[in-house]
Amino acid sequence: MESARAFQNALKTANKLISLISDNKISNSVREMLTGLRTVITEKPNITSVNHYINHFLLKIDPENQPIVIKEMLEVFHERWKNVDRKTAVITKENFDFNNKTILLHGNDINIQSLIELLNVNQMKFNIIQLISLEEKFGKKQAKILASKGVQLKVIDDAGLGKFLSEIDIVLIGCDIIMHETFITNSGAHVVAAAAKTYNIPVFVLADSRKILNKKYFPQSVVGSFIGKEEKSGDGIWKNAPENVEVVFNHIEEVPNNLITKFILEKDALTPEELIEKIDKVLVANFF
Repeated sequence: MESARAFQNALKTANKLISLISDNKISNSVREMLTGLRTVITEKPNITSVNHYINHFLLKIDPENQPIVIKEMLEVFHERWKNVDRKTAVITKENFDFNNKTILLHGNDINIQSLIELLNVNQMKFNIIQLISLEEKFGKKQAKILASKGVQLKVIDDAGLGKFLSEIDIVLIGCDIIMHETFITNSGAHVVAAAAKTYNIPVFVLADSRKILNKKYFPQSVVGSFIGKEEKSGDGIWKNAPENVEVVFNHIEEVPNNLITKFILEKDALTPEELIEKIDKVLVANFF
């Protein structure tokens, strides 16, 4: 009876969201996600698929200037997951001795920033190297955030990573989506993780269980709405490139899980093999 009631509530909420598709005030990205939600309800109408989809839908939406239905859901969602990054930081600290170590950071992620704060609070001594890319701003943003909190760090161009590999004790990477065999994150992580594995440097991916995506719950046509478009305009690398030159600019990428030492969530530190079992049992926030 509870399950049936929850499913009815889920459908009611989902239908309210879908009705916003014709609202000309919503962004194209929101419209795309709502169209995907309609596909889920049509092709895989069950409480798990609807709940799981809305979880990932809310993860990708900016709360600014949204219709009241989405704003209310975002408020509940953010309140439920408030400070989850601190829990992930604690689990990370329990799984590696960071004292007197050199940490390589990739991207810009709140879980990584919370870990660095925790290490500072515990008065640990450590060195930080932040990777940046000339084409993207993620690394620079994280470097600015950490520096503003009094953290001393070194910033290097990702093309020059090889010179510093012998100094690095651990690599920390954030992510957007975690799946059975791959995870989605800012471009460049694949090369970093592969280099680290070659040098036997542990690589931790920091996230929380909201980021888990079990693709079996969804029609294949909607999975791309979570992962997003990988290519940006090539002008970001080479503006007005000459004829016969194709410029490809990927800003996100899928990275094989087998390059990762551990995936750190708010309650667990999992090897890639253990992660598969976790994803098969995935449960997301229940909004209904």
